[in-house]
Amino acid sequence: MSSSVLPPAGAVQSILIWHQGALGDLLLAGPALAALSRHYPQARFTGLGHPERWGLFAHTLPLAAVWDSGEATWAPLFTDSPLSRALLDRLAPFQLALIFSPRPHPSLLSRLAQAGIAAVLWVPSFPEGGHEPVAAWQAQHLGGLGLEVESRPFRLVLEENDFTEELMGLSGAGPWVAVAPGSGNPLKNWPLAHYYEVTRALAWQYKTRVVWLAGPAEEAWLPYLKPLTAAQGQLLLSHLPLARVAAVLGSCSLYLGGDSGLTHLAAVVGTPAVLALFGPTDPRIWAPPGEQVKILTGPCDSAPCAQGRQINCPAPQCLQNLSPQTVLEPAAALLPQA
Repeated sequence: MSSSVLPPAGAVQSILIWHQGALGDLLLAGPALAALSRHYPQARFTGLGHPERWGLFAHTLPLAAVWDSGEATWAPLFTDSPLSRALLDRLAPFQLALIFSPRPHPSLLSRLAQAGIAAVLWVPSFPEGGHEPVAAWQAQHLGGLGLEVESRPFRLVLEENDFTEELMGLSGAGPWVAVAPGSGNPLKNWPLAHYYEVTRALAWQYKTRVVWLAGPAEEAWLPYLKPLTAAQGQLLLSHLPLARVAAVLGSCSLYLGGDSGLTHLAAVVGTPAVLALFGPTDPRIWAPPGEQVKILTGPCDSAPCAQGRQINCPAPQCLQNLSPQTVLEPAAALLPQA
């Protein structure tokens, strides 16, 4: 049986946190994870999910280990087959497990309890209805379990090493602007030509230095981004490890992107100004919190139109109709004053 209350602080030394979500989802759980750390100051965490994403928390949370949820090791937890001695031994150190997922998974909770974890709790990774921010939704749920979650924005602690050498590829003395044009869903992306127009104007009119960040979501764009950035004397960084992307973002004055994991990463590493472009998805739910975050939405009576994670609009006009000039003006206003 899963538990409905948190065990007392003195009874917990090891906590298993199961979160397989995308980068943005995991970062939005930051306030809940920080509250858990404060509630159990002596406990160590094991993060179970995507190892590189979890690795970003290495200097922020008391992480003892990170395990890959894609391993076949965990498959028996979703079947009726007997749990192996090796799996039981792996789960034996934990007194508490928190499972983050959109919906509760009773069989998984029950199997973890069968493995000997005294308290197994489900936490919604995001709301399936309504318009409440993810962090507030999780705080409300955890409050019912006896965990107080602070309302202040979550911040990642980065390594003290200087990772800004990636930004040494361009000369000049202007502020750095980071641009991440992609996302996990192309329907959330502002047109690439619009990004190009805005970054060109920022560089020429406001003397900024521009760094484009490209990962798996931008792979198909690289043949276009490489000559585009070279022609404008801008920097393109592709396929950097997330830890180095975080360091680059922390070194920039302004970030421009859509509803994506890197937008959330820019917010939690303390980029002074984050300009996030939202279309079919609801910024009331998904936008990163923080006073330095400014949200722009496209002119469309139907937006936001996404139902949870599902975007049914075949070609979101809200983003198509968000003009470069509409984005350039607030972007320029967010730049540090000379």
